[in-house]
Amino acid sequence: MRPASVPIKSRREKADSNPGDARVNFYLLLPLASCIGCAMLAVAVLARDSSRRSSRLGVAVAVCGAWWAGCEVLWSTAHDANSALWLIRASAFGWMLIGPAVLHLFLELTSHPLRLRPWLPAVLYTVPALLAVADLTTDWIHTRPIPTPWGWGWEVGPAFAISVAISAATVLAAVVVAFRHLQHSASPAEERQTRWLFVGLLIPLFVACFTDGLLPILGIQQPRLGAASITLLVASTAWTFQRYGYSVLAPGAFANEILATLSDGVALVRLDGRIHSANQGMGRLLGTHHRALEGRALAELVDAELPEPLRELSERECALLPEGRDPVPTSIRSSLVRDKQQNPIGFVLVARDLREIASLRSRLVTSDRLACVGQLAAGIAHEINNPVTYVRANLGALRSGLDTIGSKLPGPAARELADELDEGRELIEESLDGVDRVIAIVRDVKSFSHAGGSEIEVVEIPPLIESVLRVAAPQMSHGGKVICEIADVPPVRGAAHQLQQVFLNLVINAFQAVSGDESIRVVVAHADGQVVVEIHDEGCGIPPDRIERIFDPFYTTKPVGEGTGLGLSISYQLIQSHHGDLTVDSTPGQGSCFRVILPAAESA
Repeated sequence: MRPASVPIKSRREKADSNPGDARVNFYLLLPLASCIGCAMLAVAVLARDSSRRSSRLGVAVAVCGAWWAGCEVLWSTAHDANSALWLIRASAFGWMLIGPAVLHLFLELTSHPLRLRPWLPAVLYTVPALLAVADLTTDWIHTRPIPTPWGWGWEVGPAFAISVAISAATVLAAVVVAFRHLQHSASPAEERQTRWLFVGLLIPLFVACFTDGLLPILGIQQPRLGAASITLLVASTAWTFQRYGYSVLAPGAFANEILATLSDGVALVRLDGRIHSANQGMGRLLGTHHRALEGRALAELVDAELPEPLRELSERECALLPEGRDPVPTSIRSSLVRDKQQNPIGFVLVARDLREIASLRSRLVTSDRLACVGQLAAGIAHEINNPVTYVRANLGALRSGLDTIGSKLPGPAARELADELDEGRELIEESLDGVDRVIAIVRDVKSFSHAGGSEIEVVEIPPLIESVLRVAAPQMSHGGKVICEIADVPPVRGAAHQLQQVFLNLVINAFQAVSGDESIRVVVAHADGQVVVEIHDEGCGIPPDRIERIFDPFYTTKPVGEGTGLGLSISYQLIQSHHGDLTVDSTPGQGSCFRVILPAAESA
């Protein structure tokens, strides 16, 4: 039922007789700023990403605020009561629907289970929409306008309090949902944003309930600040965009953020072969700022023949050419970019850094070469073993013949030749010792070069250490010395070949760390049912910032080309597979101590 017409002076006539009319323009600035701010927020959200439901809900919140504030600006400047009343009632579609839109938005942002219910929009929007229609067609909510010095106020109807309560309840429900999500959030940026959004929601809620709800119910006509207070929500959202690059109210597609975090280089190339834009990853690969690449010809930056005109490329390896730096091995591919009319507008070029892969390839080649050397060493050791065997046999026969000759010589001749015979025996003994050393070295090299296996057996550690030291002795050619403290220890259970590999690697590392008269100390001891092997060196030591990564694969402290970075990593894994432990203590300038701890066989 339409309200009865009431003879009321127009706002202009009332203002002419009221000295407070000077405040009209100043008051209108508040809802006008709120309307413009909400409209700009809606446009910004749509520009970022209009495909996400959360973005569309954020636009709905901004549109409701803009509608509410815009209606207030219009009814405050209306020249007659009927126009003012119609605009006051039309504003209900803004202030009554903004609460459900905010609640729906936060349910979507927090992945609340209710967001999956198909009946949710009907429940949230039906009652407020019906009340807004009732306000527009009846006098249940707004009965008649009241002229004021700043524009128009209103008298409330019997359903006004219910409408305000429903709108306030939905906003409070949104705050509760966001607060519960905030308690379990792992993102500090999201926590800070949500706190500001609390301020942007709670202050307008209290202001609107007081100035646009409670005061009209009490019959007090004061300036309405509910729509103007929506500016706080706009300001908090704009601040989060400025501070973090996105807002939880409108996360968008994160296209720029994703491109910025990619390690791969990505560039948009025009059809003429020049770069339109590039991400930070492309700038890092080319050793310059990504903005400096704009307008550069792609052919100047890639060491490869590109087809003319440029077309889509499958993955191919080439090199990027940074200025003043070595070429960077990369893998590039391109995809055609088309507009909505399917017309080509450029290419997306993706460059993947292959420096680590190239290093891995080099190390694999080195490992394969070492495996081949090991196989050759096994064959050479076998071939050396045959002549050495008969050389030793001949030396033994020569020693026996010399003794026979000495025993059969007559007395005077034996006395005359005694010194020569003794010297001959000494030479033969020294030769036999040398041959025995060659045989031991050949045996050890053959053992180490053998492929070996992982068969578990009882292994004696002291003979294993002695064998390792004999094989590694040529590494100590610079004059250092080795001190051995090998106690009588129980055997361990394990794969002898794997343990040999571990100890040989540790001993060679120790030999390479010392120089001059610095020494290496090898200690084998037994403690608490465990066999402990310590290899000390007096070398340069390991810096504290590197010791944490000493067992990482492909990490080495040696110069480029002198180490693969796999020795200590493999040694650590082998000792772990024997239920033992490999640790290191090091002091820069004083040396290092690698400690291998293995369970004794009697306690294994």
